[in-house]
Amino acid sequence: MPSVIKLIGKNIKIARVTKGWSQAELAHHLHVEQSYISRIESGAIAISCERIYKIMILLDCDTNDIFPSLANLNINMKSSNS
Repeated sequence: MPSVIKLIGKNIKIARVTKGWSQAELAHHLHVEQSYISRIESGAIAISCERIYKIMILLDCDTNDIFPSLANLNINMKSSNS
C-alpha cells in the first residue's frame, strides 16, 4: 500500500496537471524551489497541512481532490495488518 504521503503527493500532481501548471509554476507561486515540488509529488518528503491548503487554494481544488478517502485507507490498512 502506498503511504498517505505518497498518495497526497500523487493527488497534488494530478491537480497541478489538471490546472495546466508545471512544477516550476506551482513552485513560483509558493516561493519554493521546483525540486521541492518534485519531492512532494513523489512522496519523498512530508508536507505541512498549511502548505497543502495553500496548494489547494492555488490549484482551486477541494480536500477530496488531495486527501485519500478514509474508507480506502482503512481497507488498505486492514489488509496490510492481516
